[in-house]
Amino acid sequence: MTNSTKIEYKLVRTNRKSLSIRITPQGLEARAPMHMSVAEIEKFIYSKRSWIEKHLRGEAPEHRRASRLDFKPGYGDTVLFRGRECEILASAAMNTGRPNRYKGEYKDGVFLIGEDLKAREIRFILSWIYKREASKYIPDRVKHFQSLMKLSPDSVQITSAFGRWGSCSAKKRLHFAWMLMMADDDAIDAVVVHELSHMIEANHSSAFYAVVRKYYPDYDAQHKKMKPLGRRIDQEHWKS
Repeated sequence: MTNSTKIEYKLVRTNRKSLSIRITPQGLEARAPMHMSVAEIEKFIYSKRSWIEKHLRGEAPEHRRASRLDFKPGYGDTVLFRGRECEILASAAMNTGRPNRYKGEYKDGVFLIGEDLKAREIRFILSWIYKREASKYIPDRVKHFQSLMKLSPDSVQITSAFGRWGSCSAKKRLHFAWMLMMADDDAIDAVVVHELSHMIEANHSSAFYAVVRKYYPDYDAQHKKMKPLGRRIDQEHWKS
């Protein structure tokens, strides 16, 4: 991409108040307010040409901070939930009327949160919803596979860990990051089986992967999905 090359992007109009851009598996996406002109949008996009080029080539570690600053979730935007892009909507029913008190829920494919909240507050509420949903969904998947594998983990906990999807301690305690809920259901299952398999083989040897593939034959295909998802999460900078 040279200076004279047009930057291709997908434009999504929403009810948000500010412009944001992000790199998706399909390429560059700009999410803009309804009233913002294309000229304004493209001026901003071209001002970010350097890190856009780096991200599109997968060479962006030194530009992660700049990228993260552009992630300001707002009403009308979408975030991933179980592999689907789900919209963030304002709901008067979620207003609490109390300072620093937040309320929200995931329902019928959308995230419902209180009105007139700032981006950091929206991100906080979304994280809280993800954790709550993860605490219901992931333990159920663990129960399903532990029965098949004839295993009995000591506990299953949802964490805010960054940089790893899950872990298994020597005491047979399983930990899963709430961000795993952004993956699709098949990929979540693959991670669950991966961690349960550590109760049989506490390493990453060929014997370990033989166990994983025995109980989840499609593991390799699902595992490949996690790297681009991890890059997106890193770019969006969910960590407060």
